Amino acid sequence: MNINRFKCHTDFYRFHKFFTKLKLHINHFQLRNLVCCGTNISKGVFYPSSGFHDFNLQTVQNNLLDSSNEEHHAYFKINRLMFDNTACEKSESMKLDCLIDSRNLIHNSNSRISTLACTDKYLACGTYDDSEGGYVLTNVDDPDNIKSLGDFYLCDAITNHIIIDESSNQLIISSNDKCLRMVDIPRHQTLLMMSLPFAVNCAAINSHNHNEIFVAGDDLNSYIIDTRVRHDTIDGAATFHGHSDYSFSCDWSSKYENLLLTGNQDGCVRLWDRRKSNRHVYGWSGSLGASDIMNSGPVRNCKFSHNGEYISWAEGLDHVGIIQLDDLNRTEDDLLTRVQSIDFIGKCVGLTFAPIENNYGEQLIIGINDCPLGGILSYKLESRHKSLDFDLCF
Repeated sequence: MNINRFKCHTDFYRFHKFFTKLKLHINHFQLRNLVCCGTNISKGVFYPSSGFHDFNLQTVQNNLLDSSNEEHHAYFKINRLMFDNTACEKSESMKLDCLIDSRNLIHNSNSRISTLACTDKYLACGTYDDSEGGYVLTNVDDPDNIKSLGDFYLCDAITNHIIIDESSNQLIISSNDKCLRMVDIPRHQTLLMMSLPFAVNCAAINSHNHNEIFVAGDDLNSYIIDTRVRHDTIDGAATFHGHSDYSFSCDWSSKYENLLLTGNQDGCVRLWDRRKSNRHVYGWSGSLGASDIMNSGPVRNCKFSHNGEYISWAEGLDHVGIIQLDDLNRTEDDLLTRVQSIDFIGKCVGLTFAPIENNYGEQLIIGINDCPLGGILSYKLESRHKSLDFDLCF
């Protein structure tokens, strides 16, 4: 079923804070997983910034009129925004620090960041330059004692997406060389490499069965791959038809094992039931809730919320949408198409969810790239189990 319009605006998530002094950068216009945090958001929100440095600065200073001596190289920093525990407890003060400076790395000193992923224990940064890609791995388990686990070369292609699977102690890395790799974290060795007929741009793991991975990429269809079966082709894989352009975002519900989500460059978001892969359950324009639903931009991000009750997606710029899953779980006549539309100025760098209030509430983090108006935008979904203010007044 296609949802063509909304019936009402609403606010599932309430505005919390906007950190406007942070400068977030995009290195590849199609790869927008550049903001992340673990399930314990107090350990920080991570994002990259980038720039250029000059390995031949002295020569340039002595020969200002001779630009041929200039040798500029790209570099990046991975920054962390987190609560400042040294400040007053009630102030909710934040601090900003740099965890990684690529100029100190061995293999990725001149690279750019293509994707980020993290858990409460690990932070993984996908990298690329003109000819090769790799990753940087950091242990962030102790916020006061960050440990570098090294930076590594992977292949002669961009690292498009990374999943950290702590249950198997592996990284699942999607690359532009049409390969899906399982990398052992302690040994940094590729345990399994699956060759596919298209570049893999995004992947999502089945939280109920970690052998199953939902992949999307430079293909009109998306697929469920079973890592227990070696796939040099996609024959036999569950195939999801319906989009008319390539995909750079997908997700698998952690609450409902059969529900999957894709967002594509055709400007559409589609919700799938894995038991009926030949047709989406619901599909809608990425600009659903905006003033002009006919002019949707490419969808670069789509995610289920942490508790699985909401769906969020982001167009390439200016817009994030949120729908409650229960509104779709109705008959067609009773279907509610309430939507929350979060509009801003700038390009969406990424979006992520984190649980708060003992897992009863959630926080939505949106990264925005814009020179004067960018930063990190925070929205909160309050717990339904918390006491109201007047409950304690007598």
